[in-house]
Amino acid sequence: MKTTVLILALTLGTLAVFEYNSNRPDTGTSTSEVSDQTNVPAPKFDLVDVSGGRMKSADIKGKVAVIDIWATWCAPCILEIPNFNKLHAEHEGKGVQVLAITVESGTLDRIKPKVAQFEMTYPVLVGDDKVVEGFGGQIGLPTTYVVTKNWKIYQKYLGMRANKRELIEKDIDKLLSQ
Repeated sequence: MKTTVLILALTLGTLAVFEYNSNRPDTGTSTSEVSDQTNVPAPKFDLVDVSGGRMKSADIKGKVAVIDIWATWCAPCILEIPNFNKLHAEHEGKGVQVLAITVESGTLDRIKPKVAQFEMTYPVLVGDDKVVEGFGGQIGLPTTYVVTKNWKIYQKYLGMRANKRELIEKDIDKLLSQ
């Protein structure tokens, strides 16, 4: 019974956020305008990959990167995973790297089963305070960054919104054409 009530509450809360964001004007940015955090260098990192090994920011430089900062307990974050799976599938091997950085989610042993449960097909890294601060600190989750081939933050999307994937697709197309 408690589980059903919790799922219902999370679903209703997520739908409310979704409805609110879908009725906002399309500004090409997120629910929170953060222009002072664009066109600045993205942070360098060397993080544990949930599937094994490590991933460095240097491994991604030269590609357009879509970096989603999320948590395993964040309902809107979880609801966005299918869209990131689609972005990854559509752009894999085409100069685009989609990845997630997990924060506030516990140890690797706690994160790994969640990644499998949510069927995440793109790399998932275990974040730390240094990388979060490098991206300007966390205001909320999920937060998605689109990063240029030259490792500059091009766009920041705070929260969940109905057309986020489409906006990111436009960002990717623009950055690949440059």
